[in-house]
Amino acid sequence: MDDETRKQMNVEETFAALDRIIGKLEKGDGSLEDAFADYEEGMKLVKSCNEKIETIEKKILVLSGDQTEEKENGGQFNNRFRRNSSKYSVVS
Repeated sequence: MDDETRKQMNVEETFAALDRIIGKLEKGDGSLEDAFADYEEGMKLVKSCNEKIETIEKKILVLSGDQTEEKENGGQFNNRFRRNSSKYSVVS
């Protein structure tokens, strides 16, 4: 699987692919080279999944932070979070 395909997968698809790889490794039917290739692909999927989850967590923090600040400031916009090239960053 190439990097672009992994990037396009959602979290659930990534977990399903990991489950398939784990199943193949647990059977132990293939060669050592096949097992190593499967392990390597599994590690790439884990990394991709972690990145996706971190992105989701950041979005949740931004959303919950915006909502909390709006309530604290009586609905006034607080420029604590600034959109910067499709990512949010905290401004001190």
